[in-house]
Amino acid sequence: MWNLIFSLIIFFNIKSNVYGNRNAFTSPSCFSMGGAGSLFLSAEAQIKNPAIFNKSRSITTSIVRYPASISSQSLNLNFPFDNLVFSSSFKHISYGIFKGYNELGEDIGSYRSNESWVDGYLSKEMNSYPIFFGSGVSFKSANFSSSNIKTLTSSIGAIGYFKNKNNAVGFSINQIGLKLTNHQLSYISPSFILGGSKKLNYLPVIIYFDLLTEKKYKREIFIGACFFLKKNIKILVGSSNRKIDQNTSQNLFRSILGATGFGFIYDSNQILVQYGVYYYGVGIRVDGLSIGISF
Repeated sequence: MWNLIFSLIIFFNIKSNVYGNRNAFTSPSCFSMGGAGSLFLSAEAQIKNPAIFNKSRSITTSIVRYPASISSQSLNLNFPFDNLVFSSSFKHISYGIFKGYNELGEDIGSYRSNESWVDGYLSKEMNSYPIFFGSGVSFKSANFSSSNIKTLTSSIGAIGYFKNKNNAVGFSINQIGLKLTNHQLSYISPSFILGGSKKLNYLPVIIYFDLLTEKKYKREIFIGACFFLKKNIKILVGSSNRKIDQNTSQNLFRSILGATGFGFIYDSNQILVQYGVYYYGVGIRVDGLSIGISF
């Protein structure tokens, strides 16, 4: 039953915005802290700041499983140079294959919907100051039944670090661009992200917070934490004010878990494994697994 509800939510969200979900989860890094972590050292964060400077040369692959046979896959490459870092990724989301019917209930064949996109980011470190600048470009192709959408967007960002490199503040303007929907060109409103991170003095944890402002000045607040249990193990947890919108008031357990993510990371310097889960307020759970290799 909940799988059917989840499919309808996805379907009507797509139809109402014929652009798909530009913040769709494609990696456990996206949701293990409930959507927080624009300054988290990951090339696959959901609201990533383009200035993220990841010095690890690596290849990472991820898979995310939604209910109702919806899934996403991604492949990321990260290459550091002297004072530059280049990263690129390929992502794909399949919303499944369904039987299609017209207004008379007649079979019109299979209904397919999917999104694929490729992006690239370049981050640069300033020589004299602990400040990083970055930019990115993304091309997406989406198909929703008879609708074909192509988008070209760019993002820019900056991050300033304090004496403790775990304490930082960043700002980015994400997904500025154009959208071509069935040969009709339109402008995409960008999103603005103000993010920060703080290492607590007496606890092995880094707190991440983000303020996301999207079109029509809609604001969302994300808060997450990364706990260091051992040298190679990290525990992630986080949530956002989406918990209020997703609260169905059906029971206390769903109200507490709604819009909340959990995860863990095992990092042996050469192999990184991350697993995460995210709970929607209606009780739906999303699972993701990511494996990375440094070379």
